Amino acid sequence: MKLVGERTITVAQITEVVENIEAKKCSKGAGIRTLFAGGMEVKEISSVTGIRYNHVYNVVKNEVLVHDLEVEKSGRSDENSKKNQIIKLLEEGKTITEVSKELKCMYNYAWQVAKGAGYTTKQKAEMVSTTVEEKQPVDKKSTTKKGSKTA
Repeated sequence: MKLVGERTITVAQITEVVENIEAKKCSKGAGIRTLFAGGMEVKEISSVTGIRYNHVYNVVKNEVLVHDLEVEKSGRSDENSKKNQIIKLLEEGKTITEVSKELKCMYNYAWQVAKGAGYTTKQKAEMVSTTVEEKQPVDKKSTTKKGSKTA
């Protein structure tokens, strides 16, 4: 994640900010915000400063939300995500076990995705029974309660 636009910070300014962070002349957050405002990406800021990626990301994300900044997304695509691959294979009729083996992912993860998308056996059975009940209305007169006598 980085700000929309070109990088405006110079190598000398980057070095100065990093030195200020190391000398504790400014907080890590302030340094991160300065580097981000200069056009650096989260990954670059993390590697240059030696601050954990999560910390940098959280500071930047907060800055974006508070000031409603426009950012460029990374090249990551949801189209080819593991989750979408699992759903595609389930739609093709494969079982959760087959999917987890084919994609080399944990069965529990594949099951969670299947459950969220409505592909577990129990969910399918409920869907089929609901469809059957809708097609065949039950005649209440012909059914009796358990243990009751009919005359």
